[in-house]
Amino acid sequence: MKRRDLLAGTAAVLAMPALAQNKPDKLVYVGDNGPWHWAMVEEVAPEFEKQTGIKIDFTLLPVDPWRARLKTELNSGSSGIDIVQFSVGMAGWISPHFDDHEEFAAKIMARDPEWDWNDFLAGSKKAATYDGRTIGIPYRITTGIMHYQKYLLDQAGITRLPETFEELRQAAIALNHPPERYGFGLNGRQGAAMYSSFSPWLYSAGGDAVDFKTGEILINHPEAVAALEFWSGFVTKDKIVPPEAMTWDFEEIVAGGQSDRYAIVETFAPYGTLINDPKLSKSGGKWIWDTVPGKTEKSQSKTWVDGHSLGIPKYTKNKDWSLEFIRLACSKQYMRRSMIRGNAPPRGSVLRDPEMVRSIGWTEVAAKAIETGVPTPADPVFQALEVSLRSGLSQTLIGEKTPKQALDGVADDWRRIMRRAANLR
Repeated sequence: MKRRDLLAGTAAVLAMPALAQNKPDKLVYVGDNGPWHWAMVEEVAPEFEKQTGIKIDFTLLPVDPWRARLKTELNSGSSGIDIVQFSVGMAGWISPHFDDHEEFAAKIMARDPEWDWNDFLAGSKKAATYDGRTIGIPYRITTGIMHYQKYLLDQAGITRLPETFEELRQAAIALNHPPERYGFGLNGRQGAAMYSSFSPWLYSAGGDAVDFKTGEILINHPEAVAALEFWSGFVTKDKIVPPEAMTWDFEEIVAGGQSDRYAIVETFAPYGTLINDPKLSKSGGKWIWDTVPGKTEKSQSKTWVDGHSLGIPKYTKNKDWSLEFIRLACSKQYMRRSMIRGNAPPRGSVLRDPEMVRSIGWTEVAAKAIETGVPTPADPVFQALEVSLRSGLSQTLIGEKTPKQALDGVADDWRRIMRRAANLR
């Protein structure tokens, strides 16, 4: 798609309807300071101001101040925020401050049928849902997919991408050539990236973490233990992971790919852009993508989804105008623009667009993964549970405990955490 055609398509959806609400001078948007906001800040907001005369006042903060600002203002019932950006893991505590956004989506469709709520992938809608209620419109949805250096697969005579855990293991062993390059990369640091590194294997083995409705802890069930045996085995048994990967978090997994330290990795789909860029990466131009393997067959493949949605708090006096901004920001045309500028949009039509697939590469695979993905648990207690899980995973990676011992310990810790949380509610 040529740029002039893309922008012409964008202009076609910008006519704002007459609204009953008084027009404010500005709308206040509060979100994090991730660099994927560029299209929203530099293109959508100026166009919205041009069409309406309303300025978007962006307050983009580091994670902790962002969450603190939202908690303070929303818990006080303040009308000072018009548009809230929130992540999947925040949905539990933030949901009481939002009305049902299915109704907002229906309002948009009544004004603009081509906006197409059905174009948002099922997994992205799950990620914007808490306790059966949609509380936001998805804007950025990330997921975990496989990244493979194709020419290395070709050199090893591997003609089909791995479909099962064992096929992946054998491929990674075949591509393992230390100390220059290892077969597999993972996030081994006891940090925030560890859960997204382990959970695809948990889900694809048929396991789960916890059932928050019943309180049943699942993290030490046989399926979870088998998943951890597989994932940790790359380090402890097969020795196909770079030694320095035990210090890798988000940025380091990208740097490891760019410096050609591994042949295969499961990580964030958008990281494929950074790893495969010849201007940034020693291995640039050599990568292909696929959904994660299943334990014993490909149909078992299941990964995580996470990301950010845009919500309208109950307390704003500018709901209609906030909805108009969200309509524009989440339109097909501006979602394409945001994709080009670093976003990971939730729309199937954008991710599957042939031009996007040709120019970016991983997008169609991401759409497939998102469709069946499992959102990061949003119950407020999960943050404490995840910290405990990181410790158990780390103990397994460094050989202090077997997977069964580590996950039994995690389960015991989770029972204590959940009892304390129940007593505080």
